[in-house]
Amino acid sequence: MKPKLAVLVLGHGSREENSNLEFVSLVEAYSLTRPDLKISHAYVELAKPDLETALRELSEEYSNIIIFPLFLYTSGHIKNDIPIVLDRIKSEFPNHSFKITNSLGIHSKMVSLLRKRAEEFLPPNKEQSSKTGVIIVNRGSSDPDANGDFYKTVRLFQEGNHFSFVLPSFIGITSPLLQDTLEMASKLRPEKLLVVPYFLFGGKLIQKISSLVQNFSEKFPWIKTELSSYLGPDPELFSVMDERIQDCISGKFSLPCDTCEYRAQLPGLSKKVGGLKALLWSIRHLETHNQAAPHIFPHRNLQKHIFVCENIDCASKGSSALVSRIRSILKVQGKHLDFKISRSSCMGRCGEGPVVVVYPDGVWYQKVSVDDAEDLVSEHLLQDRLVSRLVDNIMQ
Repeated sequence: MKPKLAVLVLGHGSREENSNLEFVSLVEAYSLTRPDLKISHAYVELAKPDLETALRELSEEYSNIIIFPLFLYTSGHIKNDIPIVLDRIKSEFPNHSFKITNSLGIHSKMVSLLRKRAEEFLPPNKEQSSKTGVIIVNRGSSDPDANGDFYKTVRLFQEGNHFSFVLPSFIGITSPLLQDTLEMASKLRPEKLLVVPYFLFGGKLIQKISSLVQNFSEKFPWIKTELSSYLGPDPELFSVMDERIQDCISGKFSLPCDTCEYRAQLPGLSKKVGGLKALLWSIRHLETHNQAAPHIFPHRNLQKHIFVCENIDCASKGSSALVSRIRSILKVQGKHLDFKISRSSCMGRCGEGPVVVVYPDGVWYQKVSVDDAEDLVSEHLLQDRLVSRLVDNIMQ
């Protein structure tokens, strides 16, 4: 009998094909445990199928869909990227039900799985444990909530153990970075040091961690240093996935603030200042508060500064004409003194141009044509509404 409910398991996506294959393998293994659900997969970026394509295809067959972000913590990808895509999909399928589960998050079974991976390499008795240091390393996020949740996970892991020390660390994006934490650990003089990657899958970051651990081991040969396995598929993990999906089905939990415009999929959300745009404003508020305040200089405060890529790829697709068109529209509107349009060199999004970035909002647009200039000016510049069809996922 055909399942009535579809679950789209969402992964990050990787340039490393083996990592993507691990993700697919895990989803397939989990689907065998849940024949009552139609389970498929998609990626946020770097791999196919992308979220929007997969959701559209699934919506042709199912009207009740749960999106399960298979992420360790709830970060920008979940808070921003999924709502942006859903805003478009819901306009095409207004009678469908779309729900988003929580990420794996802080859960006793995730801590248990972390402990299981570590115990394969840890000494069995209390006396030896007291001479052993542990570093738990995570990818790192630009979202402080995700980083804070990781710290709590590490603390829960530490409770009830007798290690010389347990240190949280990151491989990128934020601090403390693993290489700095390793140096700190050397000063604490453990007899043994175990580095535990708090990752679901392998890939280039695991390779980078392995390389750093190897270099440390060669530099400090008197410290017996080992690298444990990453999390990978496990019954404990599947149990947490079951729980998150069931919570979503029962209505106990989906995303936090489920009825709030910051995250709920309300009609036309991406065009409202109080919607997705508010997420960006809240992030940048402290950075720009003083700059936005009145000052004694005689020139008028700019409302926004717009950068348009003029590198060869974007230029070949009409970025010069786009700049001229935006300036022309603003002048006709009598708003040309309120906005500054600057031509930019390459902004690293080659193949996705012309690229437009609006500051201080921090919003990136891709594949912007001359025909889009009217909407860009009338919607975003003059009314502070996102032009959702052009939003680049780099805005996370």
